[in-house]
Amino acid sequence: MKMKKLTAILMSMALGASVIAGCGASGSDGADKGGSTQTTEKTQDSTTTTDTPAGDAEDVTLKIWVPEEEVEFTSEMVDKFDELHDEFNISYEIAIVGIDEAAGQLETDADIAADIFYVPSGGILDLTNKGLLLPITKDVDQLLPDLPESAVNAVTVNGFMQAVPFSPNTYFMYYNKDFYNEEELKSLDTMMAKDFGEGKWNFSTQITNSWYAEMFFLGNGCTLFGEDGTDAADCTFNNENGFKSGSYMLELAADPKYLEDADGVGGSAFKDGNLGAVTSGAWSAPEFREALGDKLGAIALPTAKIGGQVVQLSNFVDFKTIAVKSNTQFPLCAQQLAVYLVNQENSLTRYKLQGDVPVLKSLSESDEIKNDYVAKALNDQAALATSQPSIPQMGSYWDPMKAFGDSVYYGEINLQNLQEKLDALVTSITSTLTE
Repeated sequence: MKMKKLTAILMSMALGASVIAGCGASGSDGADKGGSTQTTEKTQDSTTTTDTPAGDAEDVTLKIWVPEEEVEFTSEMVDKFDELHDEFNISYEIAIVGIDEAAGQLETDADIAADIFYVPSGGILDLTNKGLLLPITKDVDQLLPDLPESAVNAVTVNGFMQAVPFSPNTYFMYYNKDFYNEEELKSLDTMMAKDFGEGKWNFSTQITNSWYAEMFFLGNGCTLFGEDGTDAADCTFNNENGFKSGSYMLELAADPKYLEDADGVGGSAFKDGNLGAVTSGAWSAPEFREALGDKLGAIALPTAKIGGQVVQLSNFVDFKTIAVKSNTQFPLCAQQLAVYLVNQENSLTRYKLQGDVPVLKSLSESDEIKNDYVAKALNDQAALATSQPSIPQMGSYWDPMKAFGDSVYYGEINLQNLQEKLDALVTSITSTLTE
């Protein structure tokens, strides 16, 4: 008979502590504020099936890295996967490593790194170029028709998907229904034309934040590192369209009905009912819902009339993904599990338990997601957004763009020196990274 095993090793890599739950077990652990480790352990008997002779099953051991809040959920998912695959005799090790930590630890020592791990799509190209990722080819055809083009592009290198996307990460626009109706929200210029009186503001974003300021340039047809985000020497933020985008930013920043969302000022004014609309992501939904209740709405970014042309504002988007390391000893099983973790059932469960809005079109178009206006706004904006470039040169973008936004907002840039400042911005962005 075939004996299936599920071992959950709950390991906080930062603390160096781990708990091993026995065969067929799931559990969780965490650290308190003082840095000590608290452990909960559950065990259950191993399950045995009689339909597959032991000699026909491949012995497989897979290590999986997940964020702490997903340990129990992942244990349940991989246990179900195990039950569906009698061709494998699988042992799992589940360790706690955050989505922002996995890539660094993989680069440090790929041999001891997890076979399967979470990683932002922004790191995919670099990891692929370093030969650390296994292309996902097995079973991925089951997901491809259900994935939006932006998500597929974000994880595709050299014609192969290098990871499986499961949730978008971008910002959109929250609004107060007492200020705007749905028709007015389609145009930022229409929104800004309204007058709500002293102590009220119409719109807030973060011109001084380089993750927000790009929406005026990308929306107006400018490109960062070429059309596909891979040309380190190409940035068109200083061309004619870039000049028009910068001019629009100057006008917006100078408008007394605009509020810069620096240090959370915009969010606070929004919660107090003194601001009509603010840009933010799904992470702000709980506090905004608590503050505004039924008055709260969310929608994709509006259009703007830049240089006489109405354009759709377009920001960066990346995706949470599940990847497989290139030197896994069990590439077939690892690929299948990575795809399985993103299927409809598991993506919907992850959304219900963790709030990760599914990227799958079949779920984003379902009544359950459509009835969640925050999830719908996120998916709608993700479809309008531009995949954040993932080449190393992206490291040269953030500081110069922030400095440019600061100069716009604080009045150091005007129409007379705008072109000069844009030229300097592009030179800084495309300069060779210091090794």
